[in-house]
Amino acid sequence: MSRRMGRVYDLKSLFDRLNRIYFDGRLSDIQVEWANRKPERALRSVTLGEYFADRKLIRISRRLDQARVPLFFLEHILFHEMLHAVFPRDSHKMHTEKFRKFERMQPDYERAKAWEKKNLKLLFEADQMNLFTRKKRIEL
Repeated sequence: MSRRMGRVYDLKSLFDRLNRIYFDGRLSDIQVEWANRKPERALRSVTLGEYFADRKLIRISRRLDQARVPLFFLEHILFHEMLHAVFPRDSHKMHTEKFRKFERMQPDYERAKAWEKKNLKLLFEADQMNLFTRKKRIEL
């Protein structure tokens, strides 16, 4: 398994498609990879996606490289991280109103948020007996 090609999903192909559709190819200098799984520990939250501006790198949790995670949800997480490259953090907020406005423009936004609310807790409870959520670290 490479850092871009997972067991189920090929992040590079997904990134390239989203970059073409939503960003007119402007994010071609960004790298994308699956994060290595960290040793299991008692957590109440986990990061599913992260953008590192200094390295121009998006890293997505391998926990999303499962057949039970729908493509539209993985694309939502990836799109969210791609937006961080376009709308850098301001001095006070990571997710500005402008960022949120563009995030909501993704066609599957509502569907992905509904899937997350309904399934994410169960998905990760099945993976291990801990509870996990997205980058924003909402406690379940």
